[in-house]
Amino acid sequence: MRGENLSTGSPHIRSAGPLLFPEPAAAPRRRARGFTMIELLVAVTVSAILLGISVPNFRTFIQNNRVASATEDFVTAINQARTEALKRGVRVYLCRTGDPHKADPTCASNLPGGGANASKDWTPGWLMYALPIDFDASKGELDYSAAGGDDLITVGKAAPGDVVITSNGAGNRWLSYFADGTLQESGAARYTICDDRNGAGNTGRVIEIPPIGRPMVSKTDDCTPS
Repeated sequence: MRGENLSTGSPHIRSAGPLLFPEPAAAPRRRARGFTMIELLVAVTVSAILLGISVPNFRTFIQNNRVASATEDFVTAINQARTEALKRGVRVYLCRTGDPHKADPTCASNLPGGGANASKDWTPGWLMYALPIDFDASKGELDYSAAGGDDLITVGKAAPGDVVITSNGAGNRWLSYFADGTLQESGAARYTICDDRNGAGNTGRVIEIPPIGRPMVSKTDDCTPS
């Protein structure tokens, strides 16, 4: 029959007109939108305000951290000196020094540049040493001396930043422990650890060591130990 597909027997259908489901048209491109001048000014203003708030707080955080670190280091040294005296059965001393990193460091009675507190300034560092077992107290020689048989246990580093460590009269040159862990000094030794805030708002620390020898730490707003 005319018009039939001879291979299938089905009528031949012609395609006419457009497709029933045409492809969708591409969406128009949108132009990228940046910041307006007002938005940029607002962002800069907010950033400046946040920076102004955070910088002083960050500086205070650093200062507090330095005071705390110096206090912890000094208390650790005091406790170690007491422990060494008990363990060794001899006198153990901490003394101020202006040259903790020299090959042969020495104790210092007056540190250069210390001003009014030159005889009480522990800021540059300290030496910890044990006297020999046959030490003769009548000789009165207490400064560290390797030639005299003293055993240098450790050397304390300088206080960080603008932190200052100042002693009272009882602990102004040495802090010394007897073999039983008690202080050789006649009264309580005190040390203040402060920075350029001078203890304002209890930002300073005071370490007090009574004759029994155990250090106690408290906050202080007075950076002059008495």
